[in-house]
Amino acid sequence: MCGIIVVLAGGGLASSDVTAAVEVLRPRGPDGTGVWTSASGRAVLGHTRLAVVDPAGSAQPISDESGDTTIVVNGEFYDYQRIRRDLARTGHPCRTGGDGEIALRLYRRDGHRALSELRGEFAFALWDERRGELFAARDRFGVKPLFYAERDGRLYLSSEIKALLACGVPAKWDLAAYAAHLQMALPPDRTLFAGVRQLPPGCYLVAGRDGVKIHRYWDLDYPTTEELAEHRTPDALAEHVAEVRSALDEAVRVRTVADVPLACHLSGGVDSSGMTALAARHAPVSGFTVGFPDTALDESPIAARTAARLGLPLHRVGIEPADVAAHLVATLRAGEMVQENSHGVARFLHSAAIRAGGFKVALAGEGGDELFAGYPQSQRDLALSRDPGALDRARAGYRKLSGFGAPRHLRSTLDRLGFLPNWLTQRYLTVVAPSRPLLRREFADLLDGTDACGPLLDQSRSQLEGRPPLHQSSYLFAKGRLANYLLAAERLDAANAVEVRLPYLDHHLFTTARTAALSWYAPEGCTKHVLREAVREELSEEVYTGGKRGFFAPPAAAGSGLLELLRDLTGDSSMRDNPFYEPGAVRRLLDEVGDQSADRAAGNDRLLHLVAGTSLLTTEFGMTADAGQTVGGSSD
Repeated sequence: MCGIIVVLAGGGLASSDVTAAVEVLRPRGPDGTGVWTSASGRAVLGHTRLAVVDPAGSAQPISDESGDTTIVVNGEFYDYQRIRRDLARTGHPCRTGGDGEIALRLYRRDGHRALSELRGEFAFALWDERRGELFAARDRFGVKPLFYAERDGRLYLSSEIKALLACGVPAKWDLAAYAAHLQMALPPDRTLFAGVRQLPPGCYLVAGRDGVKIHRYWDLDYPTTEELAEHRTPDALAEHVAEVRSALDEAVRVRTVADVPLACHLSGGVDSSGMTALAARHAPVSGFTVGFPDTALDESPIAARTAARLGLPLHRVGIEPADVAAHLVATLRAGEMVQENSHGVARFLHSAAIRAGGFKVALAGEGGDELFAGYPQSQRDLALSRDPGALDRARAGYRKLSGFGAPRHLRSTLDRLGFLPNWLTQRYLTVVAPSRPLLRREFADLLDGTDACGPLLDQSRSQLEGRPPLHQSSYLFAKGRLANYLLAAERLDAANAVEVRLPYLDHHLFTTARTAALSWYAPEGCTKHVLREAVREELSEEVYTGGKRGFFAPPAAAGSGLLELLRDLTGDSSMRDNPFYEPGAVRRLLDEVGDQSADRAAGNDRLLHLVAGTSLLTTEFGMTADAGQTVGGSSD
């Protein structure tokens, strides 16, 4: 985990151009800073370091012998020792002992094709003085962020939007991007900040005399329905389970390589329990689990039994209801993103506890549900994939929905896919529809004219055609909610100087897991069957037979101080300047929630967090409004 900042211009740049940004990025990398300026004055690269591999060496920026090529890296490249040996054998030896330099040497040997060799969670930027060109890239799933903006003839890139703001980029809401977030997710290249773009996952950026160009180097590639229907031997499932076990074990093993102690996120579910058990086979690890007062949501007792079974120390991080309001501003500022429940605050405090416990690196289980269809909505898409009759009945229902005036983005999806991914329907029912009474009229009109789905569907046609509904839905979820909301937790960890590594989001593991027959995902209703069997010997019977245990923080409506915070906000500039929500409508909602039972009030938890988040971000960053380019509008 590190922070990077790059400024590119026609000339005249100096190290002072990134001084403010480097200071903003210090929480990501408290162990050292470095700045490099090109001889031509066209590029400045800054870096803040969290030293987890080769702590005594490998300071960045790193240059080659000539000084013409220089790189800054955020994240980790795994299996780097093997690549270092191969580079030395082919005449491109590394001078440092860490992993970051391999991207520089691979680039000098292979150019942009170097990306095919890199495995891990990363974002980097490399300046090539000879070519007068900047080369930047982001990992395949989008674990590590990379933002950029153009202003006054300069290009800025950074790990955080705050660093771009420190360079003078204005803080403005992209109203159209927020509308897309409500419907589905941020578009792959947009942020909530107008004029601030993100490099999409699996893409690289080239900036030079021809401007800024974006290219894709990798994409999720699910098998077609025809390929999945190919004949399989009676032993095929057992063979697949063994292959997944091997690939997962390797994905975990390479992520235990570090020169600092390792922690593991441990809950009561299969994903984190299996991952932690495998990690313990390769290195000493300590578990960290979140505990809640609500026993129905508190998984720490199961985590404690798992840790005892594995012989691991376990740290329980207690989260109280009052922590939500107390730490919400810090969480929002760190994440540069709205939060839709209390999970964000819990994650922020969890990482703070990991760091306070003396750890810089942790492994976590994100990606397991995406890879093995663990979500309830994935199971519904799976049912449509396996039963043509169910799909036909669903399509009849969709036609009725269209007749009743379905919103534009859902009609767009139906037109292109012939079905509605269940997670997208649920988002409409739980976010878009309940939000409408709260919206300012101007933003409600913008939301009506937005189609967050159409552009992504059109861009992804080759990856969607011929795939079963489950894989079409999984692809869209990975490109939307996973990359542009769930993985934003990276910034919450980074604010506490903790690097979180995600073995389930390993592209080699994906290549293996993607070939599963549809019948293997949940035979006889046993979800994530392949994963359960792959780690069966690592799990207790309690975890092996347990249902899905996602990270569910208690609703914030009751006893958290969130209602009181929102009532205060409705009376000051935070709500008056909020371009999305009408203060009077919010006050009426707060009165209703205050009179409701705790269970009923919990149904409004997401709305309350969205209102609070947009209001507090408006104040925290001094954001004004910019309509932005309509997503899926006539200009797209």
